[in-house]
Amino acid sequence: MSGSTSISTKKKLWNGRTFINNVFSWSLDDIFDKHEVESIGLSFHSVQHYLNSFVSPLLEETRAQLCSCIENFSSLPCAKVLSLEHSKSLSHGRNQYGVETDTFSGDGKELYKPGGVFVLANFKPQAFNYLKRSGNWWSFVLSTGISKEGDTKPASALNVISKNPLKDEKPLFMIFLMNITTNKRIWTGLHMDGNSKLIHKISCDGDVVEESPFALSDDETYPSLLS
Repeated sequence: MSGSTSISTKKKLWNGRTFINNVFSWSLDDIFDKHEVESIGLSFHSVQHYLNSFVSPLLEETRAQLCSCIENFSSLPCAKVLSLEHSKSLSHGRNQYGVETDTFSGDGKELYKPGGVFVLANFKPQAFNYLKRSGNWWSFVLSTGISKEGDTKPASALNVISKNPLKDEKPLFMIFLMNITTNKRIWTGLHMDGNSKLIHKISCDGDVVEESPFALSDDETYPSLLS
């Protein structure tokens, strides 16, 4: 691996973690607090101004998606935790755990993919107001993938990371909310230096300096620039 590739990979990992840290920093009140986001214009002072204009809408979209999932808390896929074991990881920090669960209720391929956001709780998901009840404990966790290949229950052994240390108490339940991999990739793309140069190249005339204002032409759409 070349030095430049190594630096690029490290930046992607760092930016991805920044997005996850943002999401994990939200309280339940934050998730249910709708924010007004300014519409994205068609002209910008600089490429960085263009990229930054997507940050707040992306966070708000992620918040709204989580809010929608939590509002349907009782119908979300859920499984009883059979074991919770702390496991140190150089790539994911000290709060990584191996979780073995019973079979999840419902079905969905997203359950088995890295990037899944779960609620780990000491109660069954009967209603979202259970998250606010005194004596109930819960925490967001993020799946980094299946920990036991070839298991007859592919979602029964997951590696997860959390913001804070988890409580190993009985009973515990894992409730699947959503997968944020796509959101994280967009966030990473908005914070990579190479994308600034690419967008500037396809959006500006070649003789315009990088910090000059520019506008998108009619055939340049936001998704195509971010993909």
